[in-house]
Amino acid sequence: MNDSDPDPGPRCLWCGRPFAEGPSTRRYCARPRLCRDQAYRERRRAKQAQPARSALARAGYSLDSHLGNVREVLLQAVLQEDAWPGVFALAAAGIESRAQTLVRVCVLEERAAGTSWEKIGEPFGISADAARKRWGRWELVSHPDDEQIGGG
Repeated sequence: MNDSDPDPGPRCLWCGRPFAEGPSTRRYCARPRLCRDQAYRERRRAKQAQPARSALARAGYSLDSHLGNVREVLLQAVLQEDAWPGVFALAAAGIESRAQTLVRVCVLEERAAGTSWEKIGEPFGISADAARKRWGRWELVSHPDDEQIGGG
């Protein structure tokens, strides 16, 4: 689009085409209502994905916080050269647990966005059937913070 051209007037919020005629308060193309329907579906998808995105943020923050704590404990154990029995295994178990939670939430987010099982399994080197079998039974459980965000 050339910035030097004068503004042609109101445009469709979805596709960006200028309106030929009609009321100036319109937001989408008049026919065949495709733009309005697509915008509605996109808003609906985004609203449905909000709980998964909140869970994704919480899981990422939890993993990041735990990694910071583990780094401090392990650094202290290495510098003092007297590791406490089980400290390394405990640190690794905590990281693994939080990483699994993050993977679970990422898969749920992908599914909420409409991503196919084939695309989800690809980075893990597994087939669509294997991905569906591994992660297909998972559901997102609501979190108390989600209720406050949506209702407050």
